Amino acid sequence: MKGWSKAVGAGLGYFVGGPIGAVLGYMAGHKLTPKLHVQEGHLLTANLLGFTTLFLKTNTAPSSEESSETVRFISRLFRFDAEDENMARELLQRLLEVELDMHAMARTFKNHSDVQMRNRLLEILATLCLLIQGPLHDRQLTLLHRIAEALNLPPSQWQVIKSRYRGTSPQLDLACCYALLDVYPEVSEEEISTAYRRLAKNYHPDHFAHLDQVGQRRHAERMTLINAAYETIRADRKI
Repeated sequence: MKGWSKAVGAGLGYFVGGPIGAVLGYMAGHKLTPKLHVQEGHLLTANLLGFTTLFLKTNTAPSSEESSETVRFISRLFRFDAEDENMARELLQRLLEVELDMHAMARTFKNHSDVQMRNRLLEILATLCLLIQGPLHDRQLTLLHRIAEALNLPPSQWQVIKSRYRGTSPQLDLACCYALLDVYPEVSEEEISTAYRRLAKNYHPDHFAHLDQVGQRRHAERMTLINAAYETIRADRKI
């Protein structure tokens, strides 16, 4: 999906609405009009960035690495070009600078989405939590549950997501697995293996022996997530 940056200028804020739409309107710099054919990815991207800030702000000061990883993951997931990725990075930064009302975001997103899209939003959010904060503990699960309730997701769907993403062996969404390995679904098996080996090398324990226990644990958790993504892709392709 390309055209995110153009959609912002064309009036995406009008469709997104609420606090996120207000920030998008500020970024566009002109009066927004509803004359825009909005793709699902446009809406998901804006709201993913908005809801992700709630998790980033649970830390006193979100690191630049966490912000970069968030944008890179979303960029790969929605096939952004360089211009779109820069726009998403700018939006995330601006959203981090304002106070966002979770319920206001949920209300406006519900106006333009069905249950399937809201479920998709929560699954990607869960994956982003794993990426930037590690295994889901009570704090992350509580916030995800609050978002699920605000989006009016059926309790049964929340329980499915909770059971899939918590614990040491999360059952990841396939599209998210490719984004986690920094590849696209149409690449060859050799390219997938190459991407996995590169990441495994980057996160090898020897590279982080100088870090404290918290740092070493965080990198070990990242490797666990990469392994889960790789095994999910291998199983799907019957490699």
